[in-house]
Amino acid sequence: MIIGCALTVTLPMSLHNYYNAYSSRTLKHDSLYEAMLPFLSPVLLFVLCTLWIFQSPSDILEAHPRLFYFMVGTAFANISCRLIVCQMSSTRCQPLNWMLLPLALVILMVMSGLVPQYETLLLCLLTVVITLAHIHYGVSVVNQLSKHFNIRPFSLQKPSSD
Repeated sequence: MIIGCALTVTLPMSLHNYYNAYSSRTLKHDSLYEAMLPFLSPVLLFVLCTLWIFQSPSDILEAHPRLFYFMVGTAFANISCRLIVCQMSSTRCQPLNWMLLPLALVILMVMSGLVPQYETLLLCLLTVVITLAHIHYGVSVVNQLSKHFNIRPFSLQKPSSD
């Protein structure tokens, strides 16, 4: 039902809004490539994760569903946060998020059959790396914004102007 709604309501409405913005020349990016660039990382993330689910020798989604979904959700949250920051700052987004590289390497190692017994360990390590990277990104953004606006994060007092 969700996929049906997405295909019959959300997608046509998005294409209609894109066409209206293109017609009225209110797009931030003129080319179709630049407009579709933000979709590349999320689509690649879900393609890689779906490939892992179907090619997993130890049926990783059945064995560790919470950990797998936490890893996918954290990676998607990081990609989304980076896209939001790029949109707010009117800068060009990265074509590929760097977190897709360790994910692709883990999937290649698992699918190659070299380390099928370590699939759970690789999932745990990948989840830790993605989670720590996402926390680091969030802290960095808060620090940069607080320095730019000359405020203390999570405080109502302004810093002294020493």
